[in-house]
Amino acid sequence: MKIKLLSTIIAGVILAGCGSDNNNSVAPEVKSASIQAYDGAIWGIQGSYNCGNGDIVIGLTNYDGLVKTTDEAFVNTPENCSFTFKPDGNVVPQDTSNGKYLPTLELKAPKGLFKKGEAATASPLSTLIANELGDNAYDEATATQVLGDLGLGEIANTCGISVTELLTDTDGAVKKLAANPDFTDVHSKLIATTHVLADTLAAQPNASTDEVTKATKLLAESTLAEHPNYPTSKDGKPVHVELAEILADDYTFKSVKEAESVDDIKEIPALDAAIKKPAESKEPDRPTDPDALPTGGTGGGTGGGDGSSGGGTGN
Repeated sequence: MKIKLLSTIIAGVILAGCGSDNNNSVAPEVKSASIQAYDGAIWGIQGSYNCGNGDIVIGLTNYDGLVKTTDEAFVNTPENCSFTFKPDGNVVPQDTSNGKYLPTLELKAPKGLFKKGEAATASPLSTLIANELGDNAYDEATATQVLGDLGLGEIANTCGISVTELLTDTDGAVKKLAANPDFTDVHSKLIATTHVLADTLAAQPNASTDEVTKATKLLAESTLAEHPNYPTSKDGKPVHVELAEILADDYTFKSVKEAESVDDIKEIPALDAAIKKPAESKEPDRPTDPDALPTGGTGGGTGGGDGSSGGGTGN
């Protein structure tokens, strides 16, 4: 009897211990969310969100392109919110992957794209999709169509990166492609398309999505024809194109809209020169103060918060 009673007590202790372990395995509560501005990571651009009650400004991005919020309305239900990045008028945003200043670039992520506890990014790609959607919420069919029209459909079809991953964790998707030698060409196409799209959006904010898409695809093809390993030049140097100021000229943009081939782009002198001799890239120094803002910069290209590398949420 004593042995039976002792066995029962031991079994109860073991079960209680197992129950305690299960209680400790509960996922921690998500208390904040970080959103990345990406062209490369964009430093010093102002982020805001709208969950149905007007725009809420949450500050400027840090060196890694991140801004953070602890507002429960966004943190708990980001799918109900749209997101926007735009210059605040005092600081000139800068791409930390190449040093390019982006004084007029605005980025958007449509309502419905983000999910609680997951990576969150606004990029030129998400911006074009948001423009195509208008007031409608995000849907993957529209996103897939837009990406396909840009010539990027193969990323989701053959590279093992989903449409959602490409849009919400663009930085991670770029790094995956860069790490796989089988996807070198796709990586170059994604970077060239993203850079050209940023310039086109900044230069012609009132152009239709069809006009922006056609111009971007053709200019990206022209860039890759000249520099197949972009963002490395044919001379082996790190480079980036700066086309926004050129495309802001309505006559030039009209010529691009009418172009049908890479050879047609070569007949537009300013664009041909900018593509053949792109700007040299240089990463700006990472500041000791993570909240420090970029300094200098008033020229070409397109137009601090807190957080750490990589979008998404944290405690």
